[in-house]
Parts: sequence; structure tokens; C-alpha cells
Amino acid sequence: MATDPVPGIESPGYESKLEEVVIRYPAPLAEHQHFRTTDLNTAREEVSRVLFPHELRLRGDSRYFEASIRSARLRAVSITVLAYGTEVELVAERADASFIVARSLVGGAEFRIGAQSVVVRPGTAAVFTPGKPIRIRWPSGSVMMVIAIDRTALESELETWVDTSPSVPLRFEPVVNVWDMPAASWWSAVDHLVEDLDSATPILRHPAAASVAGRGLMVGLLLAMPHNYSSQIWERPRPIGPEWLSRAVDLIKELPVRTWTVPDLARATNTSTRALYDGFRRWLGTTPMEYQRQIRLRRAWIELRTADSGGEATTVTAIASRLGFTNLGRFAAEYRQRFGELPSITLHRGP
Repeated sequence: MATDPVPGIESPGYESKLEEVVIRYPAPLAEHQHFRTTDLNTAREEVSRVLFPHELRLRGDSRYFEASIRSARLRAVSITVLAYGTEVELVAERADASFIVARSLVGGAEFRIGAQSVVVRPGTAAVFTPGKPIRIRWPSGSVMMVIAIDRTALESELETWVDTSPSVPLRFEPVVNVWDMPAASWWSAVDHLVEDLDSATPILRHPAAASVAGRGLMVGLLLAMPHNYSSQIWERPRPIGPEWLSRAVDLIKELPVRTWTVPDLARATNTSTRALYDGFRRWLGTTPMEYQRQIRLRRAWIELRTADSGGEATTVTAIASRLGFTNLGRFAAEYRQRFGELPSITLHRGP
């Protein structure tokens, strides 16, 4: 998005402190300038729209107030680079819609998340859990990369990694060293995505690539950043029946877009079709085809909840067809029976 030509930036006598920072430390996402303004209310409104609703309080010299935000969205994930020309304070009573990860690129900032205070400097990152009050003291010239992950999408992703639906809300540790593994791997993935977004012909301009990248960042966050479900995600799951049955279950989950027949699964797991039927009945209480249908329904639910309802390539028909549902009327009826609403309602509610 082009730079917003807000009156004041080019006015006579105006001295931009951010220009000095940008010249000395070129910030990423240069091709995704969302806006730049010297108006406090405009800055508050735009940053609230991209990140979370908040109050913006001026703490430094008003003559040097300026805000710059660059932002790119990958379905349920947004990557934002934010800077202010003078010291400000961001105050939010609750930020319920997203999980937020903030990393310093230049300078630092003090984050107060609930009752805990975290000073973020180069090499550290703060992680906000939804539902807690946030207060950020943002010094002049500091540049932060802020990644927002839709709460519904991340919690839905978590449910695919644990045995049962989480009974306790997902909570991350509030501070992370970005150089320690495995967090360093996640930030490396972020950097590679930003590099692509800044290129002349980004792969991520394609909706399919953006969708995969966004989900990859959510999975990576769950694996890399410590939280109250980390041990369940990393522990080796208990085997379900014989090894070949576990393999069949994994194949169906990993490749929901493939139409698995019972003979296909039997060959892939080196067993007989009769043993496969008996194994699914005995240990899972269902048939291989019914199990596949339920996995596909859940995958459709996840994709519909995290999809961009305004995207040209995002329709209920497209998602259902890709997952092997050829009878859309039957798909809608089974979906409604399972999730209590039509798939079109899930899609239009959005992330």
C-alpha cells in the first residue's frame, strides 16, 4: 500500500526523526507501507485497526510526533513494522482478538502485560496472551516488528495437536530470547517470509502460498514459544492399536485432500483390507471412510474459520471440493450436524 500523504509530513519546518532512523537502519516491509502520519488520532485509529484497539498517549515532544506502519497479511497472521518519532504510550484494557508477538528491530520498549513487566530490546521478544491489559512505553525512534495471530485460528490449530479440546485457555510465557532455539528457528522463518514479501515478485502474493505460510507460522509458534500446552505437543503420543493402524490414521490426517480407499490404505500400511476394517472398528469405533470424512469435515471447519471471506479464491465450494466433498448439499448437512451451523456462516464470520 502506498504511503498515506497526510498533511504535515511535508510542511515547511517539519523535521522527521523517523527519517534519520530509516536511513541508518532500513526497516523491512518497505513495499508494504500502510500509512505514515503526524496526526495522533489518525495514528491511533490505523494502528488499532491493524493490531488491537488502544489509547495512544503522547509522552514526548509533540513537534516530533510521527507514526509509520508497514503491514502485510498472510490470512490469519499479520506482520507489521511500527515506529514512532517521539515517545508515546499505548494502553489497552484488553486485547482479545489476537495473540501478539513483538520483537525489537531498533531501540527498545517496555511492555506491561497484566502484572508482569517486560523490557524488549534487540534479542528479546514479548508475547501477549489475549484477555490481559497491555501498556507499552514506546521510546522515540524505536522500531518494532509486531506479529498478530488471530486467536480463533491459533486455538483451532492447537486443537489439532492435542488429544482433546483444550479445557484451559492457551497461555504463552511473556518473554522469549529470540536467539535461543527453537524460537530462533521461528524468527528465521519470519525473516524469510519478510524477505519474500519485499522481493519484486513475491511468491506470497498467491493466496495458496499465503495460506500455507500463515498456517506454518501458527504451527511454528506453537512449537517454538513456551506455553501451557508445550509438553502435550512435544510428547510422543500413545500409539492407537497396532503400528499399521497408527500409520493409516497419520496418512488420513496428513493428506486430507487425497481420497483414500481402503485398498489404498491397506497397501500403504502393509496390511489387509479386512485387518484395516477390523482395526478401525476395534480401536476407533468407526470405519476408515467415516474416519476420513470426519477428518475432512474438521479440516474444512478450520479453513473456513481462518479464511478471508472477501478473497476471490475463497468459497465454500472451493474448500469443500478440494477436500473431496463432491455433493455440496450433503456436505452442508453433515457440516451443520457436526458444528451447529452452515459452512457459509462460518466463512462469513471470518477470523
